[in-house]
Amino acid sequence: MVNARRASIADIDGIMRVEEDWPEYQRATRETMLVRLAKFPEGFWVFEQDGEIIGTLTSCPTRYERSGIKRYKSWDEVTNHGRFPDVDMATANALYLVSGTLRREARGARTYALLVETPVKLAEELGLDYVVAGAKIPGYDAYCRRHGEVDARDYAFLQLNGCLIDPFLEMYRGYGFTVPDRDHIVSDFYPDLPSRNHGAIVVRELKRSGRGDGEPGTR
Repeated sequence: MVNARRASIADIDGIMRVEEDWPEYQRATRETMLVRLAKFPEGFWVFEQDGEIIGTLTSCPTRYERSGIKRYKSWDEVTNHGRFPDVDMATANALYLVSGTLRREARGARTYALLVETPVKLAEELGLDYVVAGAKIPGYDAYCRRHGEVDARDYAFLQLNGCLIDPFLEMYRGYGFTVPDRDHIVSDFYPDLPSRNHGAIVVRELKRSGRGDGEPGTR
């Protein structure tokens, strides 16, 4: 059974072992992980199985508005190069999922569900309106090679038998996330060859009452 808990500095060695499952050019450094722990510890989790850390998830508060999506130009810009922007809970209305990793042998539907629902619970506790992530679209390059070139903003919405053809986007959809429109597909968002460096800004709106500024889903 996999359990989630908030990370501490004492977990740093286990955190870095899990980080090795990323390609080397995508790994965070130990220093970066320690900065994340210091800046927003409540949004840094480890996932354990039989007493061993088998996954991590980091997040930070952000401001999301559908009409202001152009501020999400790159993962580096959103996350302050992975070191988290200064936390401003007075203006934040969303929790941004910065990174998440599971060791290959621990991956499965139940574990992924825990990985997603853990930050959703925190966002609800903080009174936020959204959980947002910059998702890879790892099927994009392979699709173009097989079927011919297609705009990434079109690819992200292609379906087969009612399912999105991109496996990552379909997984996110299964957990309540959507790609609101074509502007949420961003070129040069994150270095990932299968995605041709594109990212999809996926959004899960939290169902809360009492929003008071007249625009659905903002604070």
